[in-house]
Amino acid sequence: MVACYRGFQSVVALLSRCPFLDVNQQDKEGDTALMLAAQAGHVPLVSLLLNYYPGLDLERRDQRGLTALMKAAVRNRSECVAALLMAGADLTAVDPVRGKTALEWALLTDSFDTVQRIRMLLRRPQIEQLSQHYQPEWPALPGLVAQAQAQATPSLLERLQATLSLPFAQFPQEGGVLDHLVTITTSLASPFLTTACHTLCPDQPPALGTRSKSVPELLVQATAQASRESKASPSCLEIPGAQDGEEEAGGGG
Repeated sequence: MVACYRGFQSVVALLSRCPFLDVNQQDKEGDTALMLAAQAGHVPLVSLLLNYYPGLDLERRDQRGLTALMKAAVRNRSECVAALLMAGADLTAVDPVRGKTALEWALLTDSFDTVQRIRMLLRRPQIEQLSQHYQPEWPALPGLVAQAQAQATPSLLERLQATLSLPFAQFPQEGGVLDHLVTITTSLASPFLTTACHTLCPDQPPALGTRSKSVPELLVQATAQASRESKASPSCLEIPGAQDGEEEAGGGG
């Protein structure tokens, strides 16, 4: 808890390897490590806890009945709020005293950055670009091609090179779920991220309000699946018909 409150990222990362650590332990005020990191605005620590601590309870409440999401919203920690929502925190949960959600607490405490962040995430609640069924499209491309083909000069390549530097009419990821993921992981942003990004769960892209598995859980799942696939596929060293020949030889003897 002290490491999360102080922002000691290396200590939190090291403690994730301890099998006897209770990440949901609460202090005398009911605060957990996640609550302390979220309300302090330590985004890397919040991401570490969410991604590397299996069994982390996002809905654990303190003595006043506030969750980590509510406490981060009250302090206007917009990026921590985004990380919690992406990990599956319940945006509809209310505190038992005043009956307000995290968004209502943000409005009440004038946390306008958090209010805007939540509303932008709600507009694009899923990272459909990371699904294997997503087809990247550029709405302006057909019009540019038709316009270039209608003119003899300049050439199509020259016109495309001249127009590719223009901004999109509506940037598809700004402030959305994918924008948060890319900012947290790579500090880059691009609408064409799907061309170079693959996930361990291609059929279940990250979505707002959906509890995501931690990295250790995903690795165990991927290892088990790879083991099942290797056992199901025949070995390339096996000789077809060798077993039948041995049975025939044994029967003849």
